[in-house]
Amino acid sequence: MKKLFLMGLAIALFTACNQQDKNYTHESPEIETVKKAIENYNNKNYDASIYADTSKTFFNSSKEFMSPSETIEYHKANDALYSSRGFTDEDPQYEMAVTKKGETWVNGWFEWKGTLAGNNKEYTIPIHLTYRFHDGKIVREVGFWDPTEIVLALQEIEAEKNMSADEKTTKSLIDTCVKAWNDNDKTLMASIMTNDFVRTENGTVIAKSAAEYGTNLMDVFHGSFPDFQVILNDYKIVGNTIHIDWTCKGTNTKPFQGNAPTNKAITTHGHSIWTVTNGKLSREDAFYDNLTLYNQLGYTMPTPK
Repeated sequence: MKKLFLMGLAIALFTACNQQDKNYTHESPEIETVKKAIENYNNKNYDASIYADTSKTFFNSSKEFMSPSETIEYHKANDALYSSRGFTDEDPQYEMAVTKKGETWVNGWFEWKGTLAGNNKEYTIPIHLTYRFHDGKIVREVGFWDPTEIVLALQEIEAEKNMSADEKTTKSLIDTCVKAWNDNDKTLMASIMTNDFVRTENGTVIAKSAAEYGTNLMDVFHGSFPDFQVILNDYKIVGNTIHIDWTCKGTNTKPFQGNAPTNKAITTHGHSIWTVTNGKLSREDAFYDNLTLYNQLGYTMPTPK
């Protein structure tokens, strides 16, 4: 009797596992349909035939939905914002599950990249999409992702469109400054500075001309961090001044301030106030935490005497 009970239990467990395998898979016609939908999106070849006429699409919402035709128009409208966009081949994941109610769902996890036409910047966003199928057609599509970075960028692009001519000229000075830093182009930097340009660092004057700015700053950082880059995080134009928040990154592969290279990467944040005089940069007052920079490099402070 005991043997019969154990045999029955084993059969039940096997049947349950077998049923579970059937309810969960990484290969199915439905998954192939989703792959086709992703391919169509990347190729801008929108095909409503894979959707049921009554299908509903929910993007970043649990209440507001779009019909198949409305979803296609949604994608076409967004396409106009990008010079390039699409899902990458960076390890997409697909799985199909059949629920206890008998509903068939395909889940997908993807990496999406797009370059906004308005600022030529690239953005990478993880996206989760899930599709419910009935009779081989998509009857429900749900997508969730964080659009914050792109929304803020679009707002900034729109704000720049509404700038006055003077504000656009001022903003172009900062764009040129960032480009000069990232290209280590001291000639370009000097072209947007006045002859009596002054740069202070946490209240201490370290440059009194464009030439000194190039020697005391650009040469030092690009010489010690060959991959040195400046990122403009945010800015605000106030009269003849520009307040900017910035991030600098680089890898210390060359001697820095008399110290041997550490091969360590740095990321430092700061704030600068630039003054504009007669259409050129006449002063920069920069503020940042040197201690954070030194700690990232592994430097230690000497013991006070």
